[in-house]
Amino acid sequence: MHVEVVTDPGSNSSGPGDAGGEGTGVRDPFRDEAAVSPADARSRRRDRVFALATPEAAVVTTTAFVHRTSVEGCGHGTGWYIRRLGAHLLTRLVDRPERPVADCLSDAIAETAALHGGRCDLALHGTPTASVVAVRLTEGRLDHLVLGPGTVLIRRDTTVRAVSDPGGTRHAAGARPSAAAGATWGSSGCRGVHTLVLLNGGAVESLPAALWPDTVRLLEDVGAHGLLAHIRSTELRTAAPHRPVGVVLLRPA
Repeated sequence: MHVEVVTDPGSNSSGPGDAGGEGTGVRDPFRDEAAVSPADARSRRRDRVFALATPEAAVVTTTAFVHRTSVEGCGHGTGWYIRRLGAHLLTRLVDRPERPVADCLSDAIAETAALHGGRCDLALHGTPTASVVAVRLTEGRLDHLVLGPGTVLIRRDTTVRAVSDPGGTRHAAGARPSAAAGATWGSSGCRGVHTLVLLNGGAVESLPAALWPDTVRLLEDVGAHGLLAHIRSTELRTAAPHRPVGVVLLRPA
């Protein structure tokens, strides 16, 4: 199994499609120098995306609302949330291979919520939330899950299948385990699987969906770091915002 994991939080560059941009009515701390110090802004940008992978499973979590100036009811922050949610989910996927992936996500949400403690009011709308993309390979079976923006690409021989969440930005993992019920998930056999790719919403927005086979071929040629370089180059050429990007490349032996 070949495994590559790349995350890049993006920058404070902005454009028409940037979160917190025109039409949101919310001040973006990553674009307003008066909102936070430069050191705080860099730290908060690093907290936008998180990824983990083993030969058995992979997870990418991305904060669902990068434009919020604060996280209501919780002092931990979105970075704390996406890291723990991702780690809990990966552990569940590997340790409980018989459990459906949506149930593993529900468990991970509950475990993460329990870590908040009594000082956090998880009932408030502004508590941390995240989009989730995950896969698991076990005993000849491939399980996949997408909640919120993001995509799993599955190449079998010469065909590429893309799995996304039709609910898009309406879905996110928060403090309620029931959020996992909104995920798009399923299972299939591993036979013929040549390449698996996990892309967060930022990567998906920066790539042409009609050319997913080309994206997979590019990844196979230049790897996850090469794809990130391609995305950033395209953003510079088109003056698009530098979105948070998370990419996991798995190539079963």
